[in-house]
Amino acid sequence: MLSHREAIRWLAAGLLLAGAGSVQADEPKSLDTLVVLGTGQQTSVFDNPASISVVGAEELGRASTSSVADLLRDVPGLTVYDNGSPGMPRITLRGETSRRVNVQIDGHALSDHSPHGAPLLLDPSTIERIEVVRGPSSVLSGSNAIGGVVNIITRRGGEAPLSGSVTATGHTATQGGSTSATLQGASGDVDWRVSAGAGDEGDRRTPDGTLDNTGHSFDQLSTHLGYQVSEKHYLAFKADQYRLEADVYSPPPAGFTDFAVTLPQRDLRKGGLFYEGTKLAPWLDELKASTYYQTVERRFESQAEMATGRAIGSASDDRQITYGVNAQAELDLMPVGQTLVGAEYERDALDTDKTSRVFLPFPPPQGQQQVSTVTDEAHIETFSGYAQQAFSLDDATTLYLGARGYLVDASLDASSDKPLADNSDERLLGSLSLVHRPSDDWSLRANLAQGYSYPTLEQLFLTTSASGTAVYGNPDLSPERANTLELGARYRGGPVTLDATLFHTRARDYIGEEDLPAAGPGPAPRRFINVDRANTTGLELRAEYDLPTLDTTTLYASGSVLERELDYGRVTTTDSGTPRLGGRAGVRHARPVSDTLMFDADLYARGESGAKLRNAEGELTSRSSGYGTLNVRLGLGHSEHFDLGLDLYNLLDRAYAPYGEVPGAERSASLTGTLYF
Repeated sequence: MLSHREAIRWLAAGLLLAGAGSVQADEPKSLDTLVVLGTGQQTSVFDNPASISVVGAEELGRASTSSVADLLRDVPGLTVYDNGSPGMPRITLRGETSRRVNVQIDGHALSDHSPHGAPLLLDPSTIERIEVVRGPSSVLSGSNAIGGVVNIITRRGGEAPLSGSVTATGHTATQGGSTSATLQGASGDVDWRVSAGAGDEGDRRTPDGTLDNTGHSFDQLSTHLGYQVSEKHYLAFKADQYRLEADVYSPPPAGFTDFAVTLPQRDLRKGGLFYEGTKLAPWLDELKASTYYQTVERRFESQAEMATGRAIGSASDDRQITYGVNAQAELDLMPVGQTLVGAEYERDALDTDKTSRVFLPFPPPQGQQQVSTVTDEAHIETFSGYAQQAFSLDDATTLYLGARGYLVDASLDASSDKPLADNSDERLLGSLSLVHRPSDDWSLRANLAQGYSYPTLEQLFLTTSASGTAVYGNPDLSPERANTLELGARYRGGPVTLDATLFHTRARDYIGEEDLPAAGPGPAPRRFINVDRANTTGLELRAEYDLPTLDTTTLYASGSVLERELDYGRVTTTDSGTPRLGGRAGVRHARPVSDTLMFDADLYARGESGAKLRNAEGELTSRSSGYGTLNVRLGLGHSEHFDLGLDLYNLLDRAYAPYGEVPGAERSASLTGTLYF
């Protein structure tokens, strides 16, 4: 079997050979997609200094899933992490955990103060496109962007006076499905949209049997109302609601006879007001501003019983309120290139009520139950300002220089069992990028970027419990930081499209946990501390080749090779819980059946290598085996009236369990259909 270093050499050699195979330009392909992330203004992927991936309208329209995370599975360097609940998927980027990935909806951060990071809770039917920056982007995108940024851009209103769509999807693996409907229109200077949907998924069926406690249900409502005030000014109001109930797959740990975890409530509500101004002055090309208000209400319950008769139950009711203001301007001040300036303010408040019940089977005959309730109120305020200057060194070379300053204040405002405390930070971050186009076919880039992740309120101030083990916050924590160097190349000549990135990241002040002295029987308590470091080196590659004799048939591959080293201080290990190899490869074919009907097919394999995780004591705490699945998609679409898609997964019916996820589904099918009117 190839080592990861050998795999990197082979992938690099393949990139060079494929690039040498064609030298003629072709019509624009996916590399010409316009994105906002990476430069802060509309720039094609081909000319972007950052590592960019895009899920566009075509992919979204073909999706047979109600999970946004599933839409991102094939982004190089990205893995899905569901933490036991397929209804609350999260993502990791380049091995960085979800809380180190900045998830945004329409440019507003979707913050979450749990230890797991923000879940991607949004119905795909409301999304226009998804932009992903792989790697640190804290200069332009804010905190929690060590791993990267995912910006989910929701749809605006319609163009015709009235139009709409209805979508229904069914899954054999869960005996469930989802439905959604959209009405949209435009009249004069007003455009509008209303979307609603719901889904109910049962327990997942695998080759080894049905997994109990893996079901979930949701409903969502989304609205948009826009008004073109004049040729230069546009206003919009957006509101979204997503409500989730989920079970959590949780086999009993060693020593437990019963263990159950549920999430009976996880409600997200958000409202935002947006302004866009264009060509407002000779020196002001564009001005964008927005303000938003968002709430997250969550209830988490767990129950565990040990073989000794001891029983532990806990419940947590959390309410998080976030509001903020963002403003960004594109200025034409210097002939060398555009200037981008912006400012952001965000306030995040968290109220928690946590109840713990411990039943001790002694003294006999009845035993005794201990009940404790803890309430906390805490908040974080973040103000930051940033600027980026583009320098056109010549017709083929552009340099970007950026910086962002942070002022952060956090405090524990009230608590039933802890002394009040606070934490603050002042920080200046920078970025330097270079893009060079030696020809119309090639784009070469170098990128030096810094990442920054401020501790969560839970890590700073709160006390949490998992399986009876208390984990205490630490108000003296420092932010996590990272530096990344990237070298990239993109090619779009003839039948070949390539996008490759080689990177190295050095991160420090990672927040981990340490044991505290035990106060009595049972597990010893723990607390958060800054102790860990991480170094990650990797190669990401996406390649496509249009067969010359079959111009509607394309061979493609995307994936990554990663080596991630964790430094706990006393122990250094490459068993970091990160698969070293992962990706997708396949062949897709499309052809017209008639003037209005299009048929497409996609046969592909998806997989990753195994992964292990060792803790600060060098002990192996979790592992997974490598896997590969063979899958196919068949689609039939009418240019105006309907789309049908049939996805067949795990055709060989192999049992598998990706790292960080519950075991995969059995051989199964998903059927989705959309009617347009």
